Amino acid sequence: MSHPIVDLKRVMATFTRKLRELFNDQAILHQEYQRIKNDISRRTPGNPALFGYKVYSQFDEDGIIAYIFSQLGDGDRVFVEIGCSNGLENNTHALLLQGWRGVWVDADRTKVRFIEKHVSASPRLIVKQEFVSVENVSTIVTAALTVLKAEVIDFLSIDIDGDDLNVLTALLDHLQPRVICAEYNAKFPPPMRVSIQNKPNEFWAGDDYHGMSLSSLTDVLHARNYRLIACGVSGVNAFFVRDSDAPTFPTFTVEQIFQPARFYLRKMASGHPPSLKFLKDMLSKRA
Repeated sequence: MSHPIVDLKRVMATFTRKLRELFNDQAILHQEYQRIKNDISRRTPGNPALFGYKVYSQFDEDGIIAYIFSQLGDGDRVFVEIGCSNGLENNTHALLLQGWRGVWVDADRTKVRFIEKHVSASPRLIVKQEFVSVENVSTIVTAALTVLKAEVIDFLSIDIDGDDLNVLTALLDHLQPRVICAEYNAKFPPPMRVSIQNKPNEFWAGDDYHGMSLSSLTDVLHARNYRLIACGVSGVNAFFVRDSDAPTFPTFTVEQIFQPARFYLRKMASGHPPSLKFLKDMLSKRA
């Protein structure tokens, strides 16, 4: 039989080793992130991607969003996020904590139930469980905005790992958000143009058949009077503003703005594990 003191020493030694490895991994990731940002600064000075940081976003989107609106002004502070997940990691959780109001939509019933379990109903946040499609997106969003008594969308985020481009196009037939954040498929760099076809009610299979390339996304939004201004460093999300607001930001080509897939950067810690507890407090206080 092993001695309990010996077992405790072994456990502590293992814990110390794993903690040291974790710190080393984080240090390497932070160094890599800073190296990439230095390169972006050299190639595209003033790029909004330089202002990225993570609060509740997948990676650095929270900081990019904050910077964009610091330049444009918040407006009515209304958002719509299509593909909000369970609220622990998305592009608008941090906005809610800053007094914004908006709409969360996700197709996954389990994730929506998680939100409803941990966050009380509030007039500032409409949560919908819907599988968004070309046919229903405008109806879903317009109905939610009516409940919010909002007429404009200041910030739209879309990430449904599927027919994002056609769904986005259908929504833009009826509404013109001031700022758009859309996930692009970084496997296909400019000038490659690929996009998924209309596949209603199908979940992503986990392969490379999802979304659209950055060039395809930019082509469609350019025709709708939007300009690409940044991509997140991790190569996941692209940011667009209306042409009328575009002069606020430096002008670069799609090739210059494009960021390749660096999904490993999402392992970079930004603090303790996320929860919905601060959001619950905030929504309860201002209900």
